[in-house]
Amino acid sequence: MAHTTESLSELYMMTGQFDDHIDFKNKLSNALSQSNKVVQLRKKNIENSEYLALAKIAESVCRQFNSILLLAASIDIFTQAHADGLHLNSRVLFEYDSRPIAEQHLLSVSCHNLEEMTQAEKLGADILLLSPVKATSSHPELEAIGWQKFKQMIAHVQCPVYALGGMQASDLTDAKQAGAKGIAVSSFWK
Repeated sequence: MAHTTESLSELYMMTGQFDDHIDFKNKLSNALSQSNKVVQLRKKNIENSEYLALAKIAESVCRQFNSILLLAASIDIFTQAHADGLHLNSRVLFEYDSRPIAEQHLLSVSCHNLEEMTQAEKLGADILLLSPVKATSSHPELEAIGWQKFKQMIAHVQCPVYALGGMQASDLTDAKQAGAKGIAVSSFWK
């Protein structure tokens, strides 16, 4: 099923920890049964075959809940799967001179500054994650930008932007008031 940016949920969820494939499927199903979300399959430091196995499970669950699935993976892995889109982190953003995937797929990109946001749009990104809006324990070296700067930064781009970094469900109203499409969180993963 083709998705557009108009069909994006206000909630963007990164997958978290799990014990095995059954636990992964149960946690994903539980999170999506609470409300529709864009799902980013994020699992670092695993074999490609294991990531593809998880992607297959996620594809099935996301289809069941009519949710968008983005893979935080290499182009090679992405082309072997059947996800709705690809997510690039800011470390690989400048490795590309043009859009790395076809237009019918969504391209999501993590950004931390205007230079990265500009590069993401140059590549034809459909979704931006801007962080850290609030201080986070996962990236203590990065200074939080706050809602005012977030609002100023996203005024420079055309595509939907999700607030990331220290976000909780209770931050959705502040994010929307600052012009965000919504919030990106991993706390929905339980």
